[in-house]
Amino acid sequence: MSALDLSLTPEERDGYLHEQRTARVATADQGGEPHVVPLWFVWHDGALFLNSTLGNVTVENMLRTGRAAVTVDDGDTYDALRGVTLHGRVERAHRDPRVPDVERLWSEKYMAGQPVPYSRWKDRTWLRLDPDDEASWDFRKIPEAKARRDAARARGGS
Repeated sequence: MSALDLSLTPEERDGYLHEQRTARVATADQGGEPHVVPLWFVWHDGALFLNSTLGNVTVENMLRTGRAAVTVDDGDTYDALRGVTLHGRVERAHRDPRVPDVERLWSEKYMAGQPVPYSRWKDRTWLRLDPDDEASWDFRKIPEAKARRDAARARGGS
């Protein structure tokens, strides 16, 4: 049986990442041990922006290796599971010209439109993950994907 295509379109992925609130960010420590933490994020212009504190384990791992993996997912039942996993390069984004837009989106998403306070907090930094690989799934697409597969088989396709 061929695999069903349950992936999100780029538009679906963008909409999904705009609405979701928490990402699980995976890094590796100096010994290669995995470290995973939940962080809030903003998806903007094809990049994932995070804000955290310099010196913490996650930030230090990201800055040392320049890499991270992130999973954003939801669904309370099997047929409702969906998500996105991104792998990519990470760097400090405090000089990224998109940060004012990111702060506006962050304010709307997490702070009910109130100003983002992080510039006043000691050692806070913006980080940007630029994905070079991604995977996505939406199990709500299973019935439609099965119907397409069955129709193709009926026409003599694989």
